Amino acid sequence: MTTHLKSKNGSWNLNNKKNKNLFFKNLVLTVFEDKSGNTFVIKDKKKKKIKTKITSFIEAQLKKGFYACGYFSYEYNQRTKKKPKYRAMFNIYKDVTTTSSKELLEFKENLSLKKTTTDLELISGVKRAKQYIQDGDIYQINLTREFIFTGLSKPYLAFLNYYKTQPVEYGAFFDFQDHFIISGSMELFIKKQGNKVVSKPIKGTAPANSKEDRNLKNNQKEIAENLMIVDLMRNDLSQICKPGTVKTKKLFQKKSYSTLVQLESEVSGTIKTDIKIDRIFTSLMPPGSVTGTPKSRAKNIIEEIENHSRGPYCGALGYFSPSGDFCFSVGIRVAVVEKELSKFYTGAGIVWDSKPIKENAETILKTKAFSESIRVK
Repeated sequence: MTTHLKSKNGSWNLNNKKNKNLFFKNLVLTVFEDKSGNTFVIKDKKKKKIKTKITSFIEAQLKKGFYACGYFSYEYNQRTKKKPKYRAMFNIYKDVTTTSSKELLEFKENLSLKKTTTDLELISGVKRAKQYIQDGDIYQINLTREFIFTGLSKPYLAFLNYYKTQPVEYGAFFDFQDHFIISGSMELFIKKQGNKVVSKPIKGTAPANSKEDRNLKNNQKEIAENLMIVDLMRNDLSQICKPGTVKTKKLFQKKSYSTLVQLESEVSGTIKTDIKIDRIFTSLMPPGSVTGTPKSRAKNIIEEIENHSRGPYCGALGYFSPSGDFCFSVGIRVAVVEKELSKFYTGAGIVWDSKPIKENAETILKTKAFSESIRVK
């Protein structure tokens, strides 16, 4: 059971080194928090309930020199009616390497995505969200949709083909007891190196090599959407950082990928001394770019509009190292692969002047790279 983190520019950045591949190996155990908030450990195929919080358990494993790789679900610190199977799950490993001796085969499966959230449902949701914006409840919200697919027998090969189709900064493959996570994320949620933390929220999307691509940095709707999330992340980071240290360094940097382009900004700060993992992720979760502003009300409206739980999608995916440093992406462009039924998700940010049909088209655009990667012609 291996974790593979893959980045076109070495952005996972373990031990301050820009390695394009990180392979975590020699599994010690798996720890998870179930949908009811109970913590369990699986070791030598035996499951045991423990009283320790998952974050405290992880900190204890890091002190032993181990690595923790996994995810906090979108619903991790929320009370929601639609509960994911797991609120959090992490594999604990002894070792990490930058090379793999595993001989790989060519991906030869031919699969397709099926909408479980219909276009009409997504468009209706956007209209409802815009009414809440008009009424002054929120300024921006992220709405998502779910797709399903079946028959994927080689998840790791699918991950490698996905990354080949669209190289990203925070590609990830997680192998757990009963499911796999395939992520093609390009968004940094939170990275800690020493006493510095940084977040790089993404908002603003256009198809690659299009008229919208060329005009993206002049699109006031996309700029406003990005700026709202930057302000939200500044507020969130201020909860875990020393007063006066949270800064916005870069705004609206255009990032290009094979199927689309997006706008990325950067917020950083100096983290408070001796702050615990639990405090950090309780304060920050779920990521601001996949909720909305104000965050609390946006979460309530998301719960009302969406028919699915999000789970690892829109959560935080990444690793903790024994040094105390960590790096987590926002769980976007994520597939959750299970034996019977697998799922893929996309979303779109909604503001006052969003056009429902265009937002629907954006959620379809965001499936393009994954759809192409699991469909071998």
